Amino acid sequence: MQARKVACDLKEEEMLQLVRNALIVAGNRMGPSGDHWPVIKSTIRSIMKDWENLKIARAVHNEMKNHLYRQLEAMEKVLPECPREVQANVGPKLKELREIYEAYFSEADPDSYYVDETGLPAHILRTEFILDGLEMENA
Repeated sequence: MQARKVACDLKEEEMLQLVRNALIVAGNRMGPSGDHWPVIKSTIRSIMKDWENLKIARAVHNEMKNHLYRQLEAMEKVLPECPREVQANVGPKLKELREIYEAYFSEADPDSYYVDETGLPAHILRTEFILDGLEMENA
C-alpha cells in the first residue's frame, strides 16, 4: 500500500476531517444509494472512534507524565536528608527511575516510525482501498 503524504501544516483534526470528507465523496461517486454506504459509514465511525481513543490515551499519558515527574522530584528532594545507607541503596534506583522516565516521556523521532501494515485494522485498510480507488478515478 502506498503511504499518503499530506501537507505538514495540517493539524491532526483537519487531516481527520479531510479523510472523512474524502470517504463521503468516494461514497457519492459510487452512487447516492447502494450497499456501499453501510461500509463507508462504518469506516468513518471506526476512524472517529480511533481518534477519540487516541485523544484519551494522550491525555492519560500527559497526566502520568506530570504526576510521575512530581513524585520523582519529591523523592530526589528528600534523598539528601536520608541516612547514608539509604542514600547508597535508593540513590542508584532513583537515578535509574529518572532515566526510565526521561526515555519513556521523551519525544520520538517521527522519521524512525515503522508501521507494520499487516497489523492495521480492517477499517484503515478499507479507507486506503476506497481512497486509492478515488485517486484512480481522478488520475
